[in-house]
Amino acid sequence: MSEMKFSKKPGAKEKRYEHIIDAAEEVLIEQGYENSTFNDFAEKANYNKRTLYLYFPDKDDLFAAVIMRILSRLSEHVESNIDTSKSGLDTIIDMVRAYFSFFYINKAYYKLLWSYEDKYFLFAENRHESANINKTYHIRRKNIELISDTYQRGLKDKSITVKQDPNLVITLSWSQTLGVLQLITRAENMLMKNYNVNTDKLIEEQIKQVKMKLTEDA
Repeated sequence: MSEMKFSKKPGAKEKRYEHIIDAAEEVLIEQGYENSTFNDFAEKANYNKRTLYLYFPDKDDLFAAVIMRILSRLSEHVESNIDTSKSGLDTIIDMVRAYFSFFYINKAYYKLLWSYEDKYFLFAENRHESANINKTYHIRRKNIELISDTYQRGLKDKSITVKQDPNLVITLSWSQTLGVLQLITRAENMLMKNYNVNTDKLIEEQIKQVKMKLTEDA
């Protein structure tokens, strides 16, 4: 393999960083985390492994960098599709719609994130010192806090009327939403063929269920 030559122009280092993440993302989508190696990433990027090590200490850190970029894009998508002048309930419903629209368009991203969740808990238990893994912790907490803060705002403006423990309600609603995301990203054709379940109707039904859960004590 003839390695790509380095440019010394301003911003070239940042472009190389993004190019490596692009290559790793492509490999991870095609092969999955377990079947991918640092050599695979280097070959796809047209760099040798030494070059990759200048930017990423190991495979896990590079995987986390891919996930970090996906989470950043997801956050941008959600924030651009919500209106915080709306009630807390309507904002949460807009968030759910934004999550569905993002992952329906980017099904491969959801599969990567699901794979990372297994690693996320493992890394947390092992106190991994990877900079990019720590960044994913931060943005993940930020996303959870946005949902939690919006829920509290809904309680204050009385658009959300449930009296149960907020953490329990959010966890249950979010778990159900993740389950539906699993179905539409992994088994969309099977749902239609075997059960005659349309994806759009399934999404709308889940949104209706979330709304009912948040207003069931009204």
